[in-house]
Amino acid sequence: MKSSARDGALSNSPEFGGIKATRGTLQQWRVNKMTEQYQIAEYSQTAAAIAILREKYHGPFDVTTTKGMGMAKEARAEVRGYRVALEKVRVEIKAPALERTRLIDAEAKRITAELLAIEEPIDAAIKAEETRKADEKAARECAEAARVAALQARIDAIRQRALTVANRDAAALRAALDEARVFAPDPDTFAERWPDAMQASAEVRQALETLLAEREAQEARRAEEEARLRAQREELARRQAELDRQREAEEAQRRAEREELARWRAAEEERRQQAADAQARAEQDRQAADAQARRQAEITAKPAQADPLAAIKHALVAGTITGPEAIDQAYQLGFQAGLLEKVIKQ
Repeated sequence: MKSSARDGALSNSPEFGGIKATRGTLQQWRVNKMTEQYQIAEYSQTAAAIAILREKYHGPFDVTTTKGMGMAKEARAEVRGYRVALEKVRVEIKAPALERTRLIDAEAKRITAELLAIEEPIDAAIKAEETRKADEKAARECAEAARVAALQARIDAIRQRALTVANRDAAALRAALDEARVFAPDPDTFAERWPDAMQASAEVRQALETLLAEREAQEARRAEEEARLRAQREELARRQAELDRQREAEEAQRRAEREELARWRAAEEERRQQAADAQARAEQDRQAADAQARRQAEITAKPAQADPLAAIKHALVAGTITGPEAIDQAYQLGFQAGLLEKVIKQ
């Protein structure tokens, strides 16, 4: 219905002169309109078939049925045939173009080589001259940079004079200041940097004067402090010597007292030992006298049949004689060993 309405509208358009067109005429008009956009004449037949194929196979195929599947395969084969034919035509019509392109490239390459043979020597000469000029410019710039750096180094060397002696004593600072006062930068040596060299020299003199004044004041304060500390050390040494002398005197006195006490104790111990020894000897003499008196009394008072060992036994029991002394006295009385053992056991 839509196609019929569209065909009716087209048949009454001015392009058909108001004459009622047939369906074939309309289809041919569509093909002509579709092929107007293609500029390759060899593709016109295939391009014309596109509108027919689109019209012929615009609806979907029911591939779920045998008939529908067959129709779909036939449609695919027909469209594929056009596509394969188009590719063959493309290869055929492109071959001459490719050959032409190859010839165009080869000829251009040959002409370019001949042009380069003329151009390259000229270009090499130009570049060589440009390189030479650039090298000369670079050399000049390098030399100028070296010259400027050398001038700056000389100015830095002037300023370095103050830094070199900044931490030294007043004598070194004074000598450096004397040298700085007589130093005058040479205008030829410093060229355009001569004003900077003069300023640096003035700054160095001022810096050295300031450093010298500060160092002299510092050294004066240090000398005063050292004198004060030296006096303190001397006073401390004198006091320490006095304390040492007193300590040695006290120690000597304590040592003498200890020695005197030791001598007194030794003498006292000797007196006690002598008294004890004398007392012991007196006790031994008394015991011996008592024993002798007892023996004499026993001898005088004993009966005719008395035991000759009675006195020895009595003295042994009383503790006035010892066992060895009893044995000795028994031997003196002429008794045998058996009697002696009896006395010792009793």
